[in-house]
Amino acid sequence: MKILQAFLIMSFLVLSACSNLSRSYGLTTLSHNRISENEFPIDSKLYYLSCNQNIRIAVVAGTVKIDNNYEGYDGYQEFVSVTTEELITNYEHHLLDLSKYFQKYAFNLVNRREVNRVLNEYESSNLAFVPEDLREKIGAETTATHILLMNFSRNYDDRSHAIDTIERQLINVATGSVEAADYLKVRNSISPL
Repeated sequence: MKILQAFLIMSFLVLSACSNLSRSYGLTTLSHNRISENEFPIDSKLYYLSCNQNIRIAVVAGTVKIDNNYEGYDGYQEFVSVTTEELITNYEHHLLDLSKYFQKYAFNLVNRREVNRVLNEYESSNLAFVPEDLREKIGAETTATHILLMNFSRNYDDRSHAIDTIERQLINVATGSVEAADYLKVRNSISPL
């Protein structure tokens, strides 16, 4: 019974911490309010994993792209670069905030320079998924237990609205299995590049 009570209290604390996520990506700010307890499956999975093991997460930005109509325009590469950095930075901050509620085992982020070094050696760009050899290399060289892969896209439905989509996958380095995934889609009022 005490375990159930502790679980309910921790669930409430973790979900309360995630209730109002506000993140900036390139030219806009995405706001996402929690409306159901299963809305953040990656955060919940990390909490449950932290009850049984030490966790080291390598945050990797996969595919970052905007509407094909804007590819090649001035500002496109800058948008991709800035968005990639902001995606990683903001989610690392979110994970560190979340880790304050993890009590039993250690929760660490792999140093971004280590991850970037492995990615540069692999000559990866625009990863939509993590190939097995890259996953093994990240695990061996950074001692990561999990990879958090984030893909971002922006499409314009008219001249004043952008639809931003973020897909996240929590990948177990040892097995290659996707342990949790989530998807965020937001329509923003914004001017194109």
